[in-house]
Amino acid sequence: MVPIKYQVVGEEDYAFVVEIGSTGEYVVQSGAYTSQPPRSGLLTRLQENELLNAIQALGIPGEHPMPEGAAAFEARLIIGEEGEAVTYKFWEGALEEDVKLNRLVRLLEML
Repeated sequence: MVPIKYQVVGEEDYAFVVEIGSTGEYVVQSGAYTSQPPRSGLLTRLQENELLNAIQALGIPGEHPMPEGAAAFEARLIIGEEGEAVTYKFWEGALEEDVKLNRLVRLLEML
C-alpha cells in the first residue's frame, strides 16, 4: 500500500486526520472541542484496491486553492513515501469540482 495522510482543519478546533501506512494499517483521528478517541485498523484487500485505484485515477491533481474571502475547510492530502511524497492542498469546494478527488476523499472518510 502507498502511504497516505489526509488532514482537514476547520473552525472551532475541528480536525480530521487519516493516516495509512505502507502495511495497510490506518489510524483515524476526528474531533472538535469534544474530542473522540482515535480508531485504528487494517485495510481489507478490497479497501486497499479501491484506494489504489482512486489514487491512480486521480493522477497528478490539479490545483484547487481556496477562493479569496471564502470561509471553508482546508485539506491536505499527502500520497507516497517520505522524501518522494506528493502534497496536495485543497478547499472543500474542490470536491464538487473534481470527481476523482472526491472519490479518493470519500474512501478515506469511510475508514
